[in-house]
Amino acid sequence: MPLLSAIIPTHNRQRYAINAITTILENFPDTEVVVSDTSDTLQIAEELAHWIAAGRLVYDHPQRPMDVVSNFQNGLRLATGDYLIFLGDDDCLGAGAEELARWAGENGVEAAACSLGAAYFWPDFKSLYFGADFTAKLTVQAFDASITRLDGPQVMQQTLKNLGTGVMSMPRAYLGMISRALAVRIEEKYGALFGGVSPDIYSAALIASESRSSVRIDYPFIIAGSSGASTSGQSAEGRHKGGLRDNAHIGAFTNLVWDPLIPEFYSVPTVWSYSFKAAIDKLGNPAYRPNLLRLYAKCCLHHPSYWREIKASLCAYVKRERYSPSCLLFGWELLREFSRRAYRFMEIKFKPSINKQAYAQEKLNNIGDAYVHLLAHVRPSAGALQSAMKEFKR
Repeated sequence: MPLLSAIIPTHNRQRYAINAITTILENFPDTEVVVSDTSDTLQIAEELAHWIAAGRLVYDHPQRPMDVVSNFQNGLRLATGDYLIFLGDDDCLGAGAEELARWAGENGVEAAACSLGAAYFWPDFKSLYFGADFTAKLTVQAFDASITRLDGPQVMQQTLKNLGTGVMSMPRAYLGMISRALAVRIEEKYGALFGGVSPDIYSAALIASESRSSVRIDYPFIIAGSSGASTSGQSAEGRHKGGLRDNAHIGAFTNLVWDPLIPEFYSVPTVWSYSFKAAIDKLGNPAYRPNLLRLYAKCCLHHPSYWREIKASLCAYVKRERYSPSCLLFGWELLREFSRRAYRFMEIKFKPSINKQAYAQEKLNNIGDAYVHLLAHVRPSAGALQSAMKEFKR
């Protein structure tokens, strides 16, 4: 049984997936790659047949249409590693992934959040604000190789207060690491690890609630990829929005009943929030209350053309709360979000200092090249990571 399973659900993005899969298999000998591929062709299986024959690549091509949540669940079903890392098909494992999985098993750590300081932008990536500044580039933010304990319920409360912002510092399976034992325990209790319409957000909530030992690792053991065809790439170009039922991502979910408290249009904050709230409803803990007013404020400022949908959800919320001082609280959340957006605008206008300070390598054709440069960059920090692992108390 392998130490680590790198699980990659994919659909018609072979040009990224093949390079990412090959990079992992060539550099991580105690890792299996699990691919759940709903693509129209068998290109991945055909080009990587020797890895399948060697038993290192577990490949499945479901013979039916499948939404992204079902694709993640199918990948989980096939995995046999002691620890699991879910990746997008344009992501890759980074430095020290196997060492950290081995350390986690020895110290009873069930879940980890990665600081995600390493990012690779594929050659087709473009940004609405920065144009081609990040195209074909690896950036690595400063890191200290520290390992700190996380209080799962506490970090989930912080994320709930900022509904629509993502998983923040919660431990996670996607672009993070969990033990297979934890995944099995969650499935036995709740029926599935993934749900909603955004599997990474939904699963992070269940993991934060159920993990007995979680940590945050400030070390780039994952390379987060951004390609032109990915949701992150679409978001960077301002294309990740539109009518809910017209979107291919949502359209794959048959018989989807949308939560009336979430504005019914397709965007990053609404998709995340729908999935997060679905997980909170599944947990059934009254202490977990999503800050829906923050979501409405975010939608008003970032997606004003969908005011009708935002207003409908806001009215449903006010009615549910029996006309509590929602208007005053909504005004406060508008001010908070406006301040955050103004700060972000200044960052963009004057170029973020964090990106000026980051290590950067340009003209990299694929994530395999990015991995080679990342490995060279982090080599001087390997001793600091070993010290952090030794000093951690179970």
